[in-house]
Amino acid sequence: MMKNYKPIFKKNLSLMLVLVIVISIGIIAIEKIQNRANKISTNIGGGFLLTDQNNARFNSQSIDKNKLIYFGYTYCPDVCPFDILKLSHFIDENPEILQNLKFIFITVDPERDQPDQIRSFLENFNPSIIGLTGTNKEIESVVRKYRIYVKKNKSSKDDQNYLVDHSSLFFLVDKNDKYISHFRPDDFNSNIKSTILKKIF
Repeated sequence: MMKNYKPIFKKNLSLMLVLVIVISIGIIAIEKIQNRANKISTNIGGGFLLTDQNNARFNSQSIDKNKLIYFGYTYCPDVCPFDILKLSHFIDENPEILQNLKFIFITVDPERDQPDQIRSFLENFNPSIIGLTGTNKEIESVVRKYRIYVKKNKSSKDDQNYLVDHSSLFFLVDKNDKYISHFRPDDFNSNIKSTILKKIF
C-alpha cells in the first residue's frame, strides 16, 4: 500500500518545489521592478534658478512650499493653453490649496519665451501661476532633471514659427524639489485635489 503512495508523494513534492521556485522568481522580479521604479523616481526633480515673468530671478530652493510644475511653451497652438486652463480652473475652485502649493509653468522654448511673452500668456489664467524662463543652458538643465522630452520642429535655422513636441505632465515635488508624483492634464477632470493632498501630507 505504501508503495502506491510513493509515486504520488514524489509527484506532489516535485510540483510543490516547482511552485516554490516559480513564486520565488516572481518575488525577485517584482522587487527588481519596484527598485527600478524607485530609482527612476529618485532621479526625477531637483532645484532650479530661472527668471520669472517679471524678469526677477527665481530660486526654487527658497520657496518653502510644495510645487506643481508644468513644462510647455506659450506659442503652443492648443495643448499647453488648455492644460494651463485646467490648472487655472483647479486653482479657482480650490483657492485654499495655495497655502500648500506653488504653481509653476516652465517654458521649454526659451528662445521665444522671454519674460514679457510669458507674462502676456499667463495674464489669461489664474494670477498665482508663476511663469519661468532662462537661458538655453538653464532650461536644458531643468528639462534633464525632470526627464522632459523636447523636440523643436524647425524647417530651417531661421524658422520662428516652429512647433515643439514635449512631455505634457504636471510634476508634484516637495519643499526641497524632490519628486513626489506626476499627473496627466486629464487628471484635473477627476478628484485630483484629494489625490494631491494625500501625497503632500
